[in-house]
Amino acid sequence: MRLFALVLTTIAAVALTACAPPPTIDPVAEATEPEEPMVRIRIIYTLDAIDAWTAGAYTVSAAEASPAGMDLPDGSEISLAVDGDNVVLAAGGNELLRAPQIDFDPEDDATMMHIEAVPYGIGWWWEGVEDRSYIGPIRSFVNDQGLLDVVVTLPLEEYLRGVIPQEIGADSPEEALKAQAIAARSDTIIALRTGKYEGPGYDICADVECQVYGGAGKHAPGTDAAIEATRGLVLTYQGEPFSGFYASNCGGHSEDIQNVWPTRSANGEPYWSGYFDAPEPFDYDLRNEDDLRRWLEANPDVYCNPAVHDPYPQWAAQNFRWEREFTAEEMAEHAASQQDIGRVLSIEAVERGVSGRAHLVRFTGEDGEFEIGPELPIRQVWTPPLRSAAFVVDTEDDPDGVPERFIISGGGWGHGVGMCQTGAIVRAYQGQDYRQILSAYYRESDVAHY
Repeated sequence: MRLFALVLTTIAAVALTACAPPPTIDPVAEATEPEEPMVRIRIIYTLDAIDAWTAGAYTVSAAEASPAGMDLPDGSEISLAVDGDNVVLAAGGNELLRAPQIDFDPEDDATMMHIEAVPYGIGWWWEGVEDRSYIGPIRSFVNDQGLLDVVVTLPLEEYLRGVIPQEIGADSPEEALKAQAIAARSDTIIALRTGKYEGPGYDICADVECQVYGGAGKHAPGTDAAIEATRGLVLTYQGEPFSGFYASNCGGHSEDIQNVWPTRSANGEPYWSGYFDAPEPFDYDLRNEDDLRRWLEANPDVYCNPAVHDPYPQWAAQNFRWEREFTAEEMAEHAASQQDIGRVLSIEAVERGVSGRAHLVRFTGEDGEFEIGPELPIRQVWTPPLRSAAFVVDTEDDPDGVPERFIISGGGWGHGVGMCQTGAIVRAYQGQDYRQILSAYYRESDVAHY
């Protein structure tokens, strides 16, 4: 039944693609394209076993096994499990292969492996599992945590087909999808050149710490068209490509990269600097806590504000401004994830960036204090992490002035560097094309083939 359903889904996808209008090809994209690189994506790393089934046949190889390989026919139901230093491939309760590494090579480009209960959003508030489907060669091996690594290898543009719908939504307007495709392609090209995300046997991961890759089951006609229309195009500065960092919602102001990733910045590059998400700046210095409070309480006319702009992506509506509350006991537990300081007495932002995002915070308790930064480690003091580090803290105190409850009010979702995805969608709805969108978020940049 599952294979029949897969066939029906594939037929429907082909029909939708056939009915879709041809993609709008930018003249730049018609220039000579570079050779397309391959990308190795780690899709699983926290499990010791998985169940899967095949749509199409695979050739299975395991250099240190006996036998060294076998054919896996269409419709096979299999499992992979860690046993010591080996991966064990089984079907129908029978062991087929045992080796430190087992590779699956598909018979053609349409062959697909459907893996059940793939984890996603690991460590975040949206964490969950879902069944996902993958095309391309697949490699499985035991990682240094004694768990199963599963890696799929794809051409760059094919990889992007599973990224863009996950990162910005397949129903986003065309020009926003094009901007997202170029930003994601830029980040991938730099990752391949520098190895900034790489690990043993892979170039990039499939979750939020790299770029979210959802597999072949996430492909959509609109995102496919945007990828094809911008094929090979990346962000450049003075003729050199750079990483197209982006985040879900900047909260109205993007951030300077050195306040988020100090080691990734050279000299305050304009394309990684923070700006108000509006045509003109506002009279706020968000590094100042009083100004930040006024900003968070205001209703500014910025592109990523749902109260001002319509249409607006509904999935982003709760991210422009948000609030979380914690009891004294809960706050002590969160702080103890870094250092046990007893009951928390105060949380103070010692240093803030241009967007108001804290990049050094001091926690003071009855039994000591500690400082933490930059942006992401601050957010990760809490489980699940805060949406962003652009926040202020208020308390409800007992008669002796000791906090009984902490109220954290913030703006935005994500690190804030580069493109605000929510703002990009609204800009596209208002008629901006992908070049205007990219030039707004990556100042002084250009677009060219990598």
